[in-house]
Order: sequence, then C-alpha cells, then structure tokens
Amino acid sequence: MNQTTSAVPNTSTNALLRASEAITNWRALAATLSGGVVALMCMALTSWMMRTSVLLGFLLMVVTLVVISIAYSTVGIILMRSAQGRDVTVMDALLQATFSVHRLFGVGILLMLLVLGVFLAALLVLFVCKIPGLGTLLFAITYPVLAVVFGVAVLAYYLGALLASPAIWEGNSAFQTIARVIAIMRRRLLSVTVSVLMLIVLVCVLGSIVGFVFGIGNALALGMSSAVHIPVFSGLSLLPQLFSLGGAQGFENPYADIGAYTASMTFGMGLLFTLGAIVPFLTLINGSCIIYLQAVNGLDIGDAEGQLRAGVEEAKRRAKEARERASSKLEESKLAMVPAASAAAAMRTCSHCHSPLAMDDQFCGECGAKNAL
Repeated sequence: MNQTTSAVPNTSTNALLRASEAITNWRALAATLSGGVVALMCMALTSWMMRTSVLLGFLLMVVTLVVISIAYSTVGIILMRSAQGRDVTVMDALLQATFSVHRLFGVGILLMLLVLGVFLAALLVLFVCKIPGLGTLLFAITYPVLAVVFGVAVLAYYLGALLASPAIWEGNSAFQTIARVIAIMRRRLLSVTVSVLMLIVLVCVLGSIVGFVFGIGNALALGMSSAVHIPVFSGLSLLPQLFSLGGAQGFENPYADIGAYTASMTFGMGLLFTLGAIVPFLTLINGSCIIYLQAVNGLDIGDAEGQLRAGVEEAKRRAKEARERASSKLEESKLAMVPAASAAAAMRTCSHCHSPLAMDDQFCGECGAKNAL
C-alpha cells in the first residue's frame, strides 16, 4: 500500500482561503519578479529576431517557452515546499525546476492528446450521423451525449493540468503524476472541483480588489500629473508624428518631451499591471498546491499506479503482437513472391518424348530432340 504522507496545513476550506498568503513569501516574490524580467527579455529578443530570421525566431520562441515554464515551476516548487511546511532556497528550486520541466511538458502533451482523441472520436461519430434517414435519429441521441462528453473532457483537462503541476513539484515522475491525477479523478473529483471553483472565485475577487486599488491610485496619479501640467495624454495624438520623424531627429522635435512623458506613462502602466498580476498569480499557484495536498492526503495511490502500469504493459504487449503479425505477413508475402521460374523449370518437358528437362537444357537427354529455351 503506497499512501501519500505529504504534510497538509489544514484539510479544510480555511486552508484554501489562506492561499493569498503566498504574497508574503519573499522567495516566491523574488522568483516571480526575476522570472518575469527574464521572460520579458526573451520575448523581446524573440520579437526582434523574428524580423531577421524566422527559423532563429522560432528557436528563440521555444527557448522562451522553456524559460517561462522553468520560472513558473520555480515559483511552484517554492510554494509547494511552503505548503508542506518546509523551506527551499530560490537556487535549489530553480535547479529542481530546470531538471523537471520536461515532465511538465510531457504530462501536458499527454493531456492534450487525450482530449484530442476524444474530439476525433466524436468527429467520427458525427460523420456516422450523416447517414440518410438513420443519421437524424442517431444525431438526436448523440448530440446531448457529445455535449456532456465535451464538457467532462474540458473539465478533466483543466483539473488534470491544475493538479499535475503540484504533483511534479512534489518530486513525482511523469508516471507517478499521471497515476495520482487518475486516482484523484476517480475518488475525489467532486470535492476537487468545488475547491477549484472556490479558488477561481478567490483569485477573481483578489484581482478585482487589486484592480480597484491600483485603478484608483492610477487615476489620482494621472490627475495630479495633469494638475502640474505634465503632458501625459497629449503625446498620444502625436505618436504618429513622433514615429514618422525617427532617428536623431526625434531629439530636435519640439514634441519630444510630450512623447517621452507618454512613453513613461505607458511603461509605468505596464509595470503597474505586472505588479497587480502577481497577487492573483501567486494565489492561484499556492491554491493549486493546497488543493493537491488535500486531495492526495490519505489517498491510496498504489492501486492507481498498479492499474496504470498494467495498462501500459498491456499496450506494449498488443503493440508487440501487432509488430509480430505484421512481420509474419511480410514474410508470407516474400515467400509468395518467389519467382515462378523455378516452378516452370520443374514442369518443363521435352516436346517430343515428354521427358523432364532442366531450365537451360536445349536437347533432350532421352531422345536427343532439340527444344526451344
């Protein structure tokens, strides 16, 4: 019996409501800010490289995706250790995230393939529903069934993706992660769904509060800037002229100060939005870790791993049998394609006395008659 023994702060609703306390974790804040800066630099470099070479731009896009995933996992590992009542340094979390990011991609691709398989199967069923006469009756039954299947598939994908990341951050392999997600889906789907909905509501509420606070502050800051005659808005209508001047001429432009203030305001708003997004971002990650730990607490994972391992072995066995059958069919085809010349040679006889002749015999050994080759 393999049971998860991870520490859980509180297996109650109060623990989930405390997910917003992640913003007090200075390691998570530092990892989020530094990861965001590096990700922005990579995205800017990718955008610049796209103008020069599409191939290099695509490669940098892949690198940017990996960097974002590593930064995301670094923050997740820090918050997972905090939810388990343990501490980890930012560097240790970064190293763990770097060497486990492939598991994140692997599980994500597998989940997408499963959902894609469901949609392809549904597409085949819909093609069957196009049969004249019978198709209309079949579609009346298939349509509501597919609606339910699609809804369940999307819900399962979202919950699986939300639970898979904390499982990987806990230190599990891709196989163990899939087994844990399957076990949670089978036995605690309803409670996890309710917890996820509560987490989404909490994230939305916090986002609204942060947006309200930052919005009021932004409006007051802009109002006071206008009161002291800083042209933060006037430059918006002059941006086309500023861009059309370009180069060193921009420093000689009388509207350069106006454009500079507008650019500063735009940068400041972007920075303000980034800072505001940190609160719901950390809350979402910390909440997903808490939900995962609550879901696997006391849950027997051994049966799920055993069934999954048996399913994988069965799939391997079937694939091996299919390869062996294909190989045997190929050998039979090769044997069937033996040149018919040998059979014809065995049946070649003398045209005069009908004695057997070899393939290259021109004269019969019995009667000496000449035969055509």
